[in-house]
Amino acid sequence: MRNDARLLQVFLSKTQVPGPGIYEVSVDDDGDLFCTCPKFEERSACKHTKFVLTRIESNNGNYPLEILNKATTEEANLAKSSREAYRSFIIRYGKIEVF
Repeated sequence: MRNDARLLQVFLSKTQVPGPGIYEVSVDDDGDLFCTCPKFEERSACKHTKFVLTRIESNNGNYPLEILNKATTEEANLAKSSREAYRSFIIRYGKIEVF
């Protein structure tokens, strides 16, 4: 994981063997997307980054985060304090996409 990255989406892969695979798509300070899945390492592109990019393009350049209602306003504000706090918040309360 890169130090200048901000987590956008967590994916759960049902087809990974031995399963399941958990992958993360993040964005760096330059706006470049990258993923932790093996396909991205091979090609610098994958179905996970394609999914995220499509959602960004259809939402005026912003990724529409889906957060569980369990998250409090205090937790959301604390998530803004650092990249680590933001990542923990997304992992805990963000919607996990299943592929």
